[in-house]
Amino acid sequence: MADLVEFDSEVLAGAPQVRLSRRALITGIAAGTVFPFISSCTTNPATGASQLILFDEAQVASMAATAWTDMKSQTPVVSNTRLKNQVLNVWERTSAGAAKAGHIDPNANWDVAVFDTDDVNAFVMPGNRVGIYRGITELTENDDQLSSVLGHETGHVVGRHAAERLSVSTAAQVGLMAGQIAVAQSEELSKYGTAIGALGGAAMQFGVILPYSRRHELEADKLGVDYMHNAGYDTRESVRLWELMAAQSQGQRPAEFMSTHPDPLRRADELKRYINAKGYALM
Repeated sequence: MADLVEFDSEVLAGAPQVRLSRRALITGIAAGTVFPFISSCTTNPATGASQLILFDEAQVASMAATAWTDMKSQTPVVSNTRLKNQVLNVWERTSAGAAKAGHIDPNANWDVAVFDTDDVNAFVMPGNRVGIYRGITELTENDDQLSSVLGHETGHVVGRHAAERLSVSTAAQVGLMAGQIAVAQSEELSKYGTAIGALGGAAMQFGVILPYSRRHELEADKLGVDYMHNAGYDTRESVRLWELMAAQSQGQRPAEFMSTHPDPLRRADELKRYINAKGYALM
């Protein structure tokens, strides 16, 4: 293992920079904004994990309403009634599985939209808003795999991942800004301010923000499997889904340490172990 990694000027120039962005916050991308700090470390009742939560989730959900409305007005929704009904039916069963686990309110209102684009993706916005693209419904081979997708998105809500990601990003941003002020006030260090700032941004991105994001994805995967099981779906199909995703994205993914998401085959392996450990199936 090398003790020192040198970054040349070209790498430094391209190092990720984290900036405060309200739009990025709303859409769930790691960023900060001007919300009041309301709490610190809390324990998530569903996962038992300790979380840094600095933002009022109700405020984030309120702001997300505008972004959600904009997206639905700017992105076509599917007109295929069969596909819409399929997604909604799988959603009803999967969300009932989450309610059975005691993780969501069975009487809560959710807005589920199926967008008519080729994107192989789905997402959730604060305020119980779920978007799924036609592209991922075409990749999935059955309702069990579709339940895995929707269960995963529910897991993000239950895991309070949007609020945690924003909190961690903002805390890291504050630390970076404090460091930049300290550097600027030092006659010796100020000569290297640009390089140090780039290194700080890279360290924050690769050492804090991206690892949190990958952890959230794996946590949502496992919560989604719990909900699939409760809903009567075949949890083994969640593994098959990530094998399909690996084949679909082969040669297109960056190295895992540079990505917001774990490698699909790693996710498949993690889910195999989880399913076996929970006794949902033998794989």
